[in-house]
Amino acid sequence: MEKKQILQKVEEVRKTNFLNNKDIGSTNIKSLSAMVLNADCYEEIELFIKYKTGKGNGWEKTLPNSKQKFGDFIINKIREIKNASKDDKEAIKNISLFFGYLYWLKRGLEG
Repeated sequence: MEKKQILQKVEEVRKTNFLNNKDIGSTNIKSLSAMVLNADCYEEIELFIKYKTGKGNGWEKTLPNSKQKFGDFIINKIREIKNASKDDKEAIKNISLFFGYLYWLKRGLEG
C-alpha cells in the first residue's frame, strides 16, 4: 500500500469533521501510533480500539449525520488498510502511519 492511499484514508476521517470534537485529543491519537508498532498482529490493534470505544473518551460518540461510533469508523478504515497490505507486518506499519498522519491532522486542527 502506498502512502498516498493511507493519506486518502486520513482524508476520509477529516471529511467526517469528527476530529474537531474536543473529546478526542491529539495525544490520544498519537499513543495509538506507538501502540500499533508494538503490536504482534493486526487483531491486537482492533481489540485495543474496541477497548477504547467501550471505555469512552470520545471514541464511543457517533459521527455527525451517522449512527456509527467513531471507534467503529476507525476500525473500518484500518481493516481497509490491512486488506490492502501484503501481510500483517506491512499492515502494522501502514496502520501506524495512518495514526501518525491522523495525529498531525488533529494537532493542526487544535492550533
